[in-house]
Amino acid sequence: MFQVKSRLMEPTQDASILALEAWHIISSRTRNCLGQLDRPTDPTSTMAGVPIETMQLSDLSRCEQRALFRLPNLGFACYCEVAAVMDRYGWRFHDRWTGKPEPPALDLLGSLLPRYLEKINQAAAKRSERFAIGETMLRLNDEEGLSGAEIGKRFGVTGAAVHATIQKTRRILDLRARLPLPPNPVAS
Repeated sequence: MFQVKSRLMEPTQDASILALEAWHIISSRTRNCLGQLDRPTDPTSTMAGVPIETMQLSDLSRCEQRALFRLPNLGFACYCEVAAVMDRYGWRFHDRWTGKPEPPALDLLGSLLPRYLEKINQAAAKRSERFAIGETMLRLNDEEGLSGAEIGKRFGVTGAAVHATIQKTRRILDLRARLPLPPNPVAS
């Protein structure tokens, strides 16, 4: 899913952070952490006034790499998700004072990079698998008219868990309809 490209490219596509989450490119945890960049009362916030609902990669590129590590609960795995998506679309973090681009975000991970790329690829695959189950539950509910309890028996979960999964799946499908993911320019 994620590949490392060593060539420097100009950003050609901008992507919404919410779209990246909806399409399972980044995790909900990463999105929640990035939402902390909009802290109007924090004078060091480089993203004040940019709520997560409208945040794009171009907004994120105004940050410094170091700023991300000051975010609560953002560890190396979340950083790797952000760095990989920045690399994927050709964006770079920028020095706050000079405005100059920083080295590629993935370079910070050094020898740990393969380990973290594998970890985030596995996590993205699990999110996609869970979403596929949610789509199946939604289809059984909407098209076949099965109740949550009936669907739950098929999957070995409670009716409440089925209901929650169906609601989450509907929310993701709505986000995907409103926020399409730009094509991967590196793969082109």
